[in-house]
Amino acid sequence: MISEKMKRFIEEINHGFVASADQRSRPHLAATTGLKVPDSNHIVFEAWFCRRTLENVTEVPRVALAVIDRQSGIGYQFLCRVENTAQIGILDGFSPGAAEEPGFPQVEIRMTVRVEDILEFTQGPHSDHPIAAES
Repeated sequence: MISEKMKRFIEEINHGFVASADQRSRPHLAATTGLKVPDSNHIVFEAWFCRRTLENVTEVPRVALAVIDRQSGIGYQFLCRVENTAQIGILDGFSPGAAEEPGFPQVEIRMTVRVEDILEFTQGPHSDHPIAAES
């Protein structure tokens, strides 16, 4: 599904935007980096995701990942199912029992998603029809 051309694009851009929603369809947007494509069906990325993103993917394990080249305004939107989230970093002073009083994430998360559809993502005219894998 993810072509070699797309893989190179994703890993060179190396940042994206993750859209999630809760069961009441309230959307939330997060930024991510460290994008890797381990195989043609998966993308892995990392972020200090806020609590809302993690709650959303627990309730509804689906996200949209947008990766765009800021100069050209061209990119891809990946419609995905979340397969795994793993803690990869913890801030110094982490306190598991304490309320999240400061309001910022204390844990860095690596998220693995399975790509189900790929759409063109651009500032110009485009359709919302899935695109075929390119070579």
